[in-house]
Amino acid sequence: MTSGPQGPFDRRLLEQSAFGLTSFKSALPADAVLSLAREVVTRLAGRARELEARDLAAPSRAEIDALCAALTSTDPEAGARFIAGIRREGAALDVIYLAYLASAARRLGEWWDEDRVPSALVTIASSRIYAIMRGLRHVLDPPLDPPPGGAVRAAVFAAVPGETHTLGVTMAADLFRREGWEVELLVGLGHDELIARFAASPAPVLGLSASGARSLVALAKLLLAIRIACPRARVMVCGQIVADAADLVAHLHPEAMANDVPSALAGMQALLEPAPRPS
Repeated sequence: MTSGPQGPFDRRLLEQSAFGLTSFKSALPADAVLSLAREVVTRLAGRARELEARDLAAPSRAEIDALCAALTSTDPEAGARFIAGIRREGAALDVIYLAYLASAARRLGEWWDEDRVPSALVTIASSRIYAIMRGLRHVLDPPLDPPPGGAVRAAVFAAVPGETHTLGVTMAADLFRREGWEVELLVGLGHDELIARFAASPAPVLGLSASGARSLVALAKLLLAIRIACPRARVMVCGQIVADAADLVAHLHPEAMANDVPSALAGMQALLEPAPRPS
């Protein structure tokens, strides 16, 4: 855990994720980058409704406005300092996640819809929210202790939405089953349905298959949603996209990448090991 202005963050994940959506500006059409920002804002804003369900005290409107101002400022670390400050004041982690970050995302979405802030600024802010969430991952949702006898070798394999080449992921699922894995295979599903299935699954690892660079936007949107809806999940990206656009896939920071079955088997097994704790 880091010290100083970044407070409780895993500095490596915070800095790694800070590239966020902005790293795709030169590689994707502007509307595609905006759709990724919208995914972060909308999906996280939806979690703000859990405040009432869990009887959590909501921050004041002035506090959320101040956080939004920090997230949209010219200082890239202002939002992280704001969150580190309320953490030092004793705010619980679920309050930080649901009351502050989710409420800020909802407020930014309202401002965006009302044209009170330009879309480029919301993209930057959503990228910073995402980086903060990733930086808090180890304390927001720490990994479970492995069950007696070792980790259960279970995974969900899925083709990204719109993917028509599903033979590879189907064959990979069969090969993993022969190696003793419990594999749930999801093909032909849309974005929201996939996220719902991932969130309901107890499997600790997800394998996402994409056949080429044309699936990059769908893959990016899926990974962003997974980080918000399923923070425990460890993700491997597989398929031809790893060969075609490895650098861009790496900007999404999956836990592993593979473009053949032997490396996928080794990578998936590694994902079952306990994650190192930040020092």
